[in-house]
Amino acid sequence: MYLIAFFLIFVFGVPVASGQNPTTLAEIDTLHEKSQLQIEYQSIASQIEKVLAGNPNQYQWQWRQARTQYSLAKKAGESKNDHYDLCILHSSRAIELQPDSAISYFYRGLCRGKQGEMKGVWASLGIIEPFEEDMKKAVELDPKVNHAGPHRALGKLYLELPFFLGGNSDKSVFHLKEAVRLAPDYAENHLGLAQVLVKKGNSTQARESLHKLMQLTDNTQDEKLLSLREEGMELLENLSP
Repeated sequence: MYLIAFFLIFVFGVPVASGQNPTTLAEIDTLHEKSQLQIEYQSIASQIEKVLAGNPNQYQWQWRQARTQYSLAKKAGESKNDHYDLCILHSSRAIELQPDSAISYFYRGLCRGKQGEMKGVWASLGIIEPFEEDMKKAVELDPKVNHAGPHRALGKLYLELPFFLGGNSDKSVFHLKEAVRLAPDYAENHLGLAQVLVKKGNSTQARESLHKLMQLTDNTQDEKLLSLREEGMELLENLSP
C-alpha cells in the first residue's frame, strides 16, 4: 500500500487517503481545483466514497461527489453517461439532505443538461425544463455559486436553443451580464457574453468582453483557460472592424 501511495504521489501528485488521516472538505476542494488527469479525479471519488460509506447523510460530501463525477465525465469516453448518472444521483441526495443547497441544484442541472446534450435530446422539453428549473433554483438560493455558474448556464441555454424551444438572445444577454457582474474575474463568463453579443450584432461590446477575456487568460498554462482563450481569439479575428 505504501509503495502504491508513493508511486501515485510521485508520478501523478495524487494523495492517497488513509485511515489515520481523514480527508477534509478543504483538502478535497484543493485537490479538485488542482486536478486535471482522470486518475486524479478517480482518486478523489474514491476518497469521498470512503467518507460517504461511513456517513452518507452529509450533503457537503454528496455534492462534492457529484462535482467529481461531472469532472470524470468530461475525461471519460464511453462511460460518460455512467458518470453523469452518478452526478445526478449524488446531487439529488444532497438536495434531499439540504434543500437550500444552491451548488447541489447547479451540479444536478449541469449533469442533466450534459447528459441530454450527449444523447441528442435537447429538443425534448423533458430535458430542458428540469435543467432550467434546477438552474433557476440555484440562482434563487445563491447566484454567485461556482463563479455565477447558474446564470452562465442559463445564458448558454437561451443562446443555444432554437427560438421555438425557448431560445432567447435577450434572456441570454441578461444572464451572462449577471454572470460577469457577479464574477468579473471568471474568463468563461466573458466568452459567453461575447458570443451572444456577436449573435446580436453588437461588435463593440463583444470586443470589450473578448479583450477582458484576453487579459484574464494572458500567460496562463491552464488547459481550460487556454481553450477559452483560443475560442476568444477566433471570435475576435472574425469580428468586423
